[in-house]
Amino acid sequence: MSKGPKTVRGMNDILPDVAARWQHLESEVEDIIEAYGYRQVRLPLLEHTEVFRRSIGEVTDIVEKEMYTFDDDGDSLTLRPEATASMVRAGITHGLFHNQKQKLWTVGPMFRRERPQAGRYRQFHQFDVEAMGYEGPDIDAELIIMCARLWKRLGIDRIRLEINSLGVAESREFARTHEAGSVDVLVLEVLRVGEDVDLPEQGVSCGDHVVPRPGDDGPPSAPGDVGEADVEPQGVAGEEE
Repeated sequence: MSKGPKTVRGMNDILPDVAARWQHLESEVEDIIEAYGYRQVRLPLLEHTEVFRRSIGEVTDIVEKEMYTFDDDGDSLTLRPEATASMVRAGITHGLFHNQKQKLWTVGPMFRRERPQAGRYRQFHQFDVEAMGYEGPDIDAELIIMCARLWKRLGIDRIRLEINSLGVAESREFARTHEAGSVDVLVLEVLRVGEDVDLPEQGVSCGDHVVPRPGDDGPPSAPGDVGEADVEPQGVAGEEE
């Protein structure tokens, strides 16, 4: 066994043969995302630690155990464990949300100091899609359709979409005051990519809005609430634990 230098535990090299597959995935994702009007934002890997403490919450495993945090001349800095907080910080810093709606996306490495295992690394990569300032369910439907188009284009089949909800204040109160067994959980098996992924000719109805078939009349422009879709490419070379 070689005694030369090794990668840091949980972090891996992406070698040329594998990098070509990553480039293909990134190109496909970018084509689909930008067809729906999302614009790319490139974010720094380092943020002030408070950015994540406020957004993720101080009493969470991510903040308490998994962040790479260090002191830089009195400033507490952290390698980003996820992208949403950085996206929101960038929007606030540059006034992108002032009386505006934004569709933004980013891609890059994230870092969490957790136990490495198959398919889980301390440096991992995500696509992050955020729709800011939208209200209603329309944007959620848009994100679901975007993901369905991606799986189909990549030839990934046997995908099942399960939808749940935290509900409104009244339903959460009901759940707290009744036995768990008395609360029905609705799981919608909406699509199986490669088997029955085709959308109706008239599109998908969401309330008073109809999301058109992708590739027909273009992406929907009506407002929706905040949504997110993350995709992590696999296939890396390095130390395995």
